[in-house]
Amino acid sequence: MSDIAIVDDEKVVLSSLKIGLAQGGHNVSTFERISAFKAYLKDNEPDIVFFDLLLPDGHGLDLLPEIKKAGPDIAVIIITAHGDIPSAVKAIKLGAFDYISKPFDLEVIEMLVEKAAKEQRLIREVAHHRNRSHQKTTLADIIGESEPMQAIFSKVKRLSQVAATTVLILGESGTGKDQMAKAIHNLSRRRKKQFIEINCAALPEPLIESELFGHERGAFTDARHAKVGLAELAHGGTLFLDEVGELPLSLQAKLLKFLETRTFRRVGGIKEIRVDLFIIASTNRDLEQAAAERAFRQDLYYRMAVVTLTLPPLCERAGDVPLLVTHYWKVFTHKFKKQDLALDPKILECLTAYDWPGNIRELRNLLEQLVILAGENGVTMDDLPRRFLDYRPLSDPQLETGKGPAGVLDSGHTLREVIGTIEINSIQKALEKAGGNKTRAARMLGISRYALLRKLKRHQPGC
Repeated sequence: MSDIAIVDDEKVVLSSLKIGLAQGGHNVSTFERISAFKAYLKDNEPDIVFFDLLLPDGHGLDLLPEIKKAGPDIAVIIITAHGDIPSAVKAIKLGAFDYISKPFDLEVIEMLVEKAAKEQRLIREVAHHRNRSHQKTTLADIIGESEPMQAIFSKVKRLSQVAATTVLILGESGTGKDQMAKAIHNLSRRRKKQFIEINCAALPEPLIESELFGHERGAFTDARHAKVGLAELAHGGTLFLDEVGELPLSLQAKLLKFLETRTFRRVGGIKEIRVDLFIIASTNRDLEQAAAERAFRQDLYYRMAVVTLTLPPLCERAGDVPLLVTHYWKVFTHKFKKQDLALDPKILECLTAYDWPGNIRELRNLLEQLVILAGENGVTMDDLPRRFLDYRPLSDPQLETGKGPAGVLDSGHTLREVIGTIEINSIQKALEKAGGNKTRAARMLGISRYALLRKLKRHQPGC
């Protein structure tokens, strides 16, 4: 059942539409003049509006901006005579859902109403899901007592006093960039408004512009109806551009204009749409390096980096590992109803020493795995995956006796120490071959530039 408003100066049209739609279970309000409908619109938000283009006190097209302002997802259906089809098409380009011609068939009207209501439900369900998921994340939920994290928290708190800007969050994959974006929104003045996220890496290139800015009916082959983009849905709130470093160059110029003016056109549209937004972008790419290599627009990089937050990899804040382990242990033992499950304290020493290439995501997934697969005797060192064996604490009996796979070697060095020596020697040779260029050296070693920098810091503090 939908709330429907009809604006038409022909009483026969009003009467027939009202009777037909009311029989379908809809709540119907009718108006003969624009002025009467505007008064209604101040206190009501209908799901669907039918209106004629030629009315006694104005043209129907003048209603579109006010209707969209009252509710961006209100479906507007134009009632028109055969001679005024071009105006109806223009109305669709400006945001109307569809049009019907007089005389009309009530069965067609009902089908159109059902289609509009279905699309609205989908939009509102998505918006509700987005709101519900992001509202659970606050700055207090981001765990970190280390100095780098405290510095970030301090900067985020100062950001909360700003009404609108652009924030760029940098960091390796798994460092919690999406959680930080949600926390920034929930700390801001826009916390009661929409938080809309678009993953720039998850969509095929032809669809990104349509998802971000929307499209008009007929803009391309499958565009049977106009579509509101995510930037428009986020009006008044926050737009989060996740993995913005993956945007194709063809769209980067349009994004730059959008960031500078907060205006855009839908695909196939002619009208400039202005939005009021707080914009947050994130990426795990080195955008400065990408800009130097012309893989990313330099002007766009500087425009996004008004405020930059760089989330440190977990290996650079090892002191936070015990806090994170404790947190996720409680989360997963509660989730899987294993609150009495024991965790060997030596595991915590091992996890603190590990370098966490997958960062917080890897830690969270590990804790979930350990809880799920745990036996009645709790989780022991033997339950850890093989990649953690080189990080067993020296107090482990297997290390003391040299019997385990990570035991003491004949040379008196642990396997971890031997592997570390091999690793740093390989890095030094790669750097020599690359003439000191870290990007090329990383490619030779088959690792990312971030991973190379992380290993250099571990082996050569202060590097």
